Amino acid sequence: MKRDETSSAPSPVAHAPALSAAESSWLSAIITSSTDAIISKTLDGIIASWNPAAERVFGYTPQEMIGKSIRLLIPADRQQEEDEILATIQAGKTISNFETVRLRKDGSELHIMVTVSPIHDADGRIVGASKIVRDISREHENQERLRQSEAQFKALADNIPQLAWMSDPEGHIFWYNKRWYEYTGADEASTLGHGWRSVHHPEHEERATQHFLKSLKAGEVWEDTFPLRGRNGKFRWFLSRAHPIRGQDGNIQMWFGTNTDITDQKQREERIQLLMGEVNHRAKNMLTLVQAIARQTMASGENFMGRFTERMRSLASSQDLLVSSGWRGARVEDIMKSQLSHLDDFIGTRIVLEGPHVRLNSAAAQSLGMALHELATNAGKYGALSNDTGKVDIRWNVRQDEGVNRFEICWTESGGPPVTVPDRRGFGSTVIERMTRIAFGYPVKLDFAPEGLHWHLISVDDRVFESDFVAEEASSSPADLSAPARPSAPAPAPASGQRRVLVVEDEAIIAIDMAAALEDAGFSVIGPVGSVFEAMQLLDEKPCDCAVLDINLAGETSAPVASRLLADGIPFVTVSGNTPESTGDEFSQSPFLSKPIITSKLLAKLDQLVPAPAASVS
Repeated sequence: MKRDETSSAPSPVAHAPALSAAESSWLSAIITSSTDAIISKTLDGIIASWNPAAERVFGYTPQEMIGKSIRLLIPADRQQEEDEILATIQAGKTISNFETVRLRKDGSELHIMVTVSPIHDADGRIVGASKIVRDISREHENQERLRQSEAQFKALADNIPQLAWMSDPEGHIFWYNKRWYEYTGADEASTLGHGWRSVHHPEHEERATQHFLKSLKAGEVWEDTFPLRGRNGKFRWFLSRAHPIRGQDGNIQMWFGTNTDITDQKQREERIQLLMGEVNHRAKNMLTLVQAIARQTMASGENFMGRFTERMRSLASSQDLLVSSGWRGARVEDIMKSQLSHLDDFIGTRIVLEGPHVRLNSAAAQSLGMALHELATNAGKYGALSNDTGKVDIRWNVRQDEGVNRFEICWTESGGPPVTVPDRRGFGSTVIERMTRIAFGYPVKLDFAPEGLHWHLISVDDRVFESDFVAEEASSSPADLSAPARPSAPAPAPASGQRRVLVVEDEAIIAIDMAAALEDAGFSVIGPVGSVFEAMQLLDEKPCDCAVLDINLAGETSAPVASRLLADGIPFVTVSGNTPESTGDEFSQSPFLSKPIITSKLLAKLDQLVPAPAASVS
């Protein structure tokens, strides 16, 4: 039995003088008028008196209760309480403010607070007990509502996904929900007050703290994003908000705040931004590519609209393949079918295709596709496919040289009209020679043999393959698919005083177009090349006065080249389909041009970096 207080002090009634009639009447009036139930009982629990308040509280009349056992009011599961009460009274002790449950006449439960005291006779012997009963049902209901409210708040606060907290008007936190402790692994003592700073990222702590204190001072809603350290030591990003809670007088009594984990959302946003940047980059590159094809087609003196339209269709076919693979390259046989679709009736008869399954990366696939288109166009107009008997043999392979896989492909024509070396080289020749050389990193062999044209391409290494491509078989000593090539004339040495510019651009057509524009402006072009490895080789072999760098090459960036140029004191212009803000530190000091490139702007930037030599006066 729980008691607020028990006392062994003797009852003052034991030695009190006999009451006068007036005093007895006054005492009776007090008992009768009391709002608390006052009941007396014998030591065996038989009720001896029952005041009007007892009747109001329990619903029984005095006639119904006097002479009956007090146990009538006690629920079956609490009968032991009466045993304990009687034992305490017989020991001369008082039970004070004991909260318990009793039964009304209608059987409903009643929450009461009872004080039970021993009754002494004139000789001081304990002859019974008096009990004062107060109905505390309303207080109990209020307490129960409060407990339910607290339980509901705790259930809500501890089960919301957010970390939640409360602080005083000065920002000292005095409460966290369970989620906070589960996430941070911190104990209560270490994070109350301003201890929350211990789980903040050091790079954000000062800023976030000052912002929070500024909002407290202004009494304004606070919102911020910053990372918090979890119990595993890793940081996650949170969106944090706090609202002031004001009293009836309008003054802030406390702040209620939450921290919402937005790491996944932030990562999604970053992926979307990255995707949008990539789309922007690809779109600008495509515009620059179309611009270069149009400019080179026009410069070649061909039927512009007809040839430009054909080349756009070839480019579109390559794009369809790359899009269908999620820009994860294309298989060589698919490239063949795409670019030779207008010659589909000849495949298997006059056009022989033979080679293993090989998947090239996007840049290599696109360049190979355009080269095949130009070769097929020339074969249909002037070569083996321009008569009824000629044939084209197309074979490709993966060969291994010194442990490195290299892609190899040959186009061999036979049975067509006798071949002669063309008097002039148009854009088609540029595509099948220079463009593929840039994309595959190795000189192309092109032989105009009288019996038929022979074109042989091999990659400098395995960079042209998609990253997860595994060759079915790679011969360590394959048969040479190429025919002897006529020696090419060495590149002319730059004229005296001519500015030498290194061009690094992995999109071959763009590189060729850029090189042509620079040469027309009087520059000596070194390259162009499409990889860091080739650019570094050229810097070792040939001096240059300036450079033009595309940032994003196939599977890498030109940052190492930029660092080398900076170290050597060689100025350069940065070109990219991305924004200047997305470039690295290596490119921050160089002029930036966004694709598609306006030739006049590129030349103006280079003139600022390396002024043209003054013209000599004779």
